[in-house]
Amino acid sequence: MANIDEQVPYITDGDQWFTCRMAAAYVHSTVGSLSTMRSNHTGPKYYKPSKRRVLYRKSDLDAWLEGTASTREAKA
Repeated sequence: MANIDEQVPYITDGDQWFTCRMAAAYVHSTVGSLSTMRSNHTGPKYYKPSKRRVLYRKSDLDAWLEGTASTREAKA
């Protein structure tokens, strides 16, 4: 049986859900950086179904990446 913390829930909203590790890889960051961004309220939207579990929707990660890209371009 797989570790429950590594299983992504079956949610039928048509979006893909990522664990912290998967989200970090997707946005080319680290799990620790995502944790810091959650604490600072500066990172992508996340869902916390339990006290210890954090999940991210792919569409929220994409929106956050798009927003940070436009912010970086505006500063350049």
